[in-house]
Amino acid sequence: MALEDLRLRNTQQLVDDVASRTPLVADSVTLVLVERPCTRQRVLAVRRLDVPADQSDDYSLSRLLYEEMQTLPIPPRDRDRPTIVVTVIARRGFNVWTRTEMTWAMAWRYSNHLTDAFSGDTVVVTENGWASLDTHAAGPQPSLVAAS
Repeated sequence: MALEDLRLRNTQQLVDDVASRTPLVADSVTLVLVERPCTRQRVLAVRRLDVPADQSDDYSLSRLLYEEMQTLPIPPRDRDRPTIVVTVIARRGFNVWTRTEMTWAMAWRYSNHLTDAFSGDTVVVTENGWASLDTHAAGPQPSLVAAS
C-alpha cells in the first residue's frame, strides 16, 4: 500500500457528506471513518465527539481518541481496502493550522489506538468555508452552521 492509497479522492464530496449527516457547528470535532479513500471513498461512520474543539491537553485527547477508535466499526486491515479516519474541526477563524489543530495532531500521534485504520486528513470548517490542512484543497461550502 502506498501513501497515495490513504489520500481522499474528493475532499469536497467528503465534507458535503459529513455536513448532510451532522451539523457543522462552531467548536466541534467530528471523526469520519472512510474506506478506500483514494477510490471508492465510502463513509462507514461519522461521529461527533462530545468535547469542544479548542483543547489544551493533548494527553487527555489522546486517551479520548484511543477510546473512540476502539468503538468505531473499523474493518480488518486489507491492503486492497485501506481505511482512514478524517478529523473535521469546526471553529471560527481562518482555515489554517492553529494551536487547536496542532493539539489534535499531537493527540493523534500519541493515541496509540492500534486499530486497523490510519489517521487521515484534517479538515477545518469555518464561517469562510472548509479547507484540508494536508492537501490544501478548499471550498466555500459547506461552512459553519449559523447560530440560532
